[in-house]
Formats: sequence, C-alpha cells, structure tokens
Amino acid sequence: MKLLLLLFISLSFTSFGQHYKAKEIDFENTVLAPPLSIPLILAGNFGEMRANHFHSGLDIKTQGVEGQAIYAIEDGYISRVRNSEWGYGKALYIDHPNGLTSLYAHLSRFPPAIEALLYAQQKRLESDAVDENVLVDSFFVKKGQLIAYSGNSGSSYAPHLHFEIRETATEHALNPLLFNCYRSKIKDTTPPNMMGIKLYAITEKGYMIPGKSIYYSCTKGKDNYEINNGEPIDISNLMAENSLLGIGFHTTDRLDAAGNICGIHHSTLSKDGEKKHEQKIDYLIFDHNRFMNSHQDYFEFKQNKKNIHKNFTTVINPLEIYPLNDGKFDWKTCAGKYEFKAVDAHGNSITLLFTIRPNLSASPTKNPFDQPNSYLFPDSINTYLKDEFQVLMEPGCFYEPLQLIYRTDSSSAYFSDIFQFGEENIPVQSKFDIRIKTHQLPANFPVYKLGIASLSERGGLNFIGGNYIDGWVECQPRKFGSYVIVVDSVAPQITPLDFTEGKTITKYSTLELSITDNLAGIKSYKAYLNGEWVLMNYNRKKGRYIIPLNTQSKPLLTVGKNELRITSEDYKGNESVAIYSLVY
Repeated sequence: MKLLLLLFISLSFTSFGQHYKAKEIDFENTVLAPPLSIPLILAGNFGEMRANHFHSGLDIKTQGVEGQAIYAIEDGYISRVRNSEWGYGKALYIDHPNGLTSLYAHLSRFPPAIEALLYAQQKRLESDAVDENVLVDSFFVKKGQLIAYSGNSGSSYAPHLHFEIRETATEHALNPLLFNCYRSKIKDTTPPNMMGIKLYAITEKGYMIPGKSIYYSCTKGKDNYEINNGEPIDISNLMAENSLLGIGFHTTDRLDAAGNICGIHHSTLSKDGEKKHEQKIDYLIFDHNRFMNSHQDYFEFKQNKKNIHKNFTTVINPLEIYPLNDGKFDWKTCAGKYEFKAVDAHGNSITLLFTIRPNLSASPTKNPFDQPNSYLFPDSINTYLKDEFQVLMEPGCFYEPLQLIYRTDSSSAYFSDIFQFGEENIPVQSKFDIRIKTHQLPANFPVYKLGIASLSERGGLNFIGGNYIDGWVECQPRKFGSYVIVVDSVAPQITPLDFTEGKTITKYSTLELSITDNLAGIKSYKAYLNGEWVLMNYNRKKGRYIIPLNTQSKPLLTVGKNELRITSEDYKGNESVAIYSLVY
C-alpha cells in the first residue's frame, strides 16, 4: 500500500492545466459513409453530460428495434472486438487509412465471418467477455460493407447504435457532427435552450464555497434570454472573504425529429464586450473524461437534473475543452454587462444578456475554508490516520474541498467496527487507499478470504475487495461512505433453469442457468461440454447464463449421455463446480 511510503513525503501540487488545441483534420471535405441506411435521428449527441462523463459519440435511434444493418463508414481493417455485459456491450472497432477509427457499440450480432473472429478470441481466452486487439491487417472491410446488426447490449436501456469516430494515433474521441458528411445528414434547426444561471462565490483555485450560490431562472424575450426581469443583479449576499465570483449556465440542446435532451457544443461568456471564457467540445480525451464532474455543478445534476456548465475551472480540471479560461471575477470589478452565447454543431445559437451590480459596501462573510483542519483539499496529498482506520488520497482524487467527516460505530456483525469517512453522495475521480485494522483472529484463520465492503444507506453490503497485510485489510474504493471488514468463504451457487440431471435436450436450442454469489461477486464462469470449452453468454438484463446449442457447440454432443460441467469463481477465490448428465 502506498500509504506508508508517502506518509513523510512532502510534495507541491501545480495545476493540471487546460490546453485546448484544435484538431488538424479536414472535417469539411472528409467524406464518410453513414453507419445506417435508415434516417439518422439522434437520441444523444457528442459532449452531452452523462453520469460521470461526457458522452463520447452519437446515439443513433434504430426505430425502436434491434437488428438494423450497420455498415463500415470507410475502408479499413477490424482492429478490436469487444463483448461485455457492461459498457459498450458487443462492439467493433475499425481502423481506417485516413487516420480515423470508427466504433460501433451495443450491437446484437455480427455477420458470420466477423462472428467467427469474435468466437476465436472467446475460445482462445475461454471467456464470454473479451476486449481484444486483433492482429493488424487481419480482417479488411470495404466502405459500405455490412459489419454488424444493431442491438441493446451492455449498459444500454433501449435499442440504438452508439457510434464514435476517434483519431487513431491518440485515441481521442472526435465530435462526428464536425464532419460535414454527417452534419448535413442530420437535420437540426432547433437552437439550444436556456433555463437559468447560477452565481457562485469561489476560491482563487475555483472551488465553490458552501452556502454561497444563487440560481436565477431565465425567461425568453423577443430576441434574447434574460434573468431578473432584465434588472441588474445585486450579488452582495454571495460575497465571502478570500473569494471571487463564478458563473454557471443551465443550458441544453435538442435536435429536430427527437425530444431527447442533448449537450451544447460551443459557448462563450463575455463581460463588457470582452470574451472571458470559452468552452468548445470538439474532442475528448478518455483519461480525463470523468473530470466532467468538475466541469458541471455536480450536485445540481445529481439532485435536480440541471445541466449547469460552470464557466470557471478548478486547478485539478485538465479537460481540453477551454480555448479561453478567465471566468473568475473579482468582487470589486465584477460590475458590468454580461453576454452568454451557446451554439450547437449546426450553428443554431441563443444569447443571454444580464447585468451584475454588487453593493461594494456590503461586508463579506467568513470563508469556511479558512477554518483549519475542517476540510481536505483536492490539490493536496491527503492522509487521515487513526489507530484502526487510515486513508491516503493523492492530488486530484476528488473535485471540491471535502468536509472532514469521520465516525465509528461498534458492530458484532462484521470483522471490524464500522468506519465512516466522508459521505457517499460526494463524487470521486480516482481510487484511493484505505486500510482497516483487524480484530484478533483465531489461529489458522483464512485471512485471504478477508475483504472490505461499503455499507449502503439502506444497509446493504457492496463488496470492494482488498487483501490482508500484517494485521490490516487494504483496498482501493472509488466512493466515500461507511466501510467494514467482511469475510467471504462461500462459493457461487449454480442453478439450472430449463434443464435437470438426465434431461433429454435433443430439441433444445439453448441451456439456461443462474449463477449467484453472496458477497464478492462473480469473477469468472465457464462451461465444458464433454470436456471441451463451449461458449456461455451472460445476459444481464435477463439475469441468466445461456449456452447456445448451435453450429459451434452441437458437434461436441454425442448420441446418448453427455457431460455438462459448469465452473464459477468469485473475487475471493471461492470456486463452484456443477456436473450434469444430459441426453442427446
């Protein structure tokens, strides 16, 4: 664990910095084919704010059904195949000679030749879930060639195609609507929408000061949006010691032919005619994408479903979406006329005009961040050391100053007391280190079965993981909350759903079963038919594991009795094996 290594290290922290640089790509003249032959209607666009990330592609509606034919947008070769119960689900990546990579996700199936390519990877790994790079130049496709069928796999909640274009060399996700060949095919005459603004007292480092913000709803005038009935805003009650003024804008976009809420592409904030802040989501870097939680007003999004773009940044925000970043205003000079403009990828725009006029004779209130030992700050190494509970967080682990909350409760239900650190509704950027001291354990206790779990607000256990080291259990959560030491020595349970021992399966097209685990969760699962590995898919939406009896598995069957062996292992190394005799 890094905790002991860093306890006595003193490090200075400098800003991650923001470095927007336009891509040198000929977006106007690069001609790519559409991935679908049906009309391209969007359920989600590039840069839309989602849970913990900006959306990195286009969600294209598939007329409410699965099975729509999907085509390669350009010549190239298949560089990666992916199959997962989460995320992109079944997905395909194609590298193109023009330096771009296209991605097609949430698929249902592939044409036979590509399905065989995926199956070869699954068989080699003996795993349903794969995320494998394919050998370079291994499988060529032509522009307009059928490559897949649309679906609803992975973390998808309705049939659609998630479509991305990436820069191959950097793997940066590009906004497909920057390409004229797509922008011209997706009709959009609908301008963005403006719902309100939020004013904040912030620190020089861009952190929001608790209790020092106010929201104003917008109204649409004849030509522009306005707030406060067009009257100047007195923000004197926001003023705090050692603080500045920051502004956030509650704005979204919609496209023609669909009612889905989408994200804005480009915005500017000006004061007295001088541009102060600019946001432009042309491309995204995946390693930084979760910092969307710092860009947006996280709690307004989480609690009130408001998409508020902060037009100021913290020192830990590395997003490359700010061509200009000067949106922090001194209280003494913030008076003036402001203009906010939001523009979508088709050039439709809206403008909000408002005036700020502070009462400079007002006395600023105390800044809670100035109170010693009350908060932990994101731009520092943070340690919290108690006799039985210790924490290490590196710079950039969380987004806003963290009020120090620590409680302990005794418990006989677990292998430790209950330790609360922070609150579980506080967003976290990266994993951090915690460790909990074990109580005295019996001789020969299987310490490798120990782990750490978090307690949900409803009292349930969410297993995190961890290892026993010298009297402590250590793990890396990505969530604040309450933690306990637990032990998992119970193997997964395998239960047939549509067959039993000795069942005749001659007319079966699938064999279905459930595999459940009491705590740590299923790490792996495999099926063997007469000693040979056979594909077993996990259908998360149905909550069952499915063995297809098809051209790949049926040749393994023999007339008469056949042995089906199922194995499963959880994340604490507990294994189950179930063997069934089936008649064919």
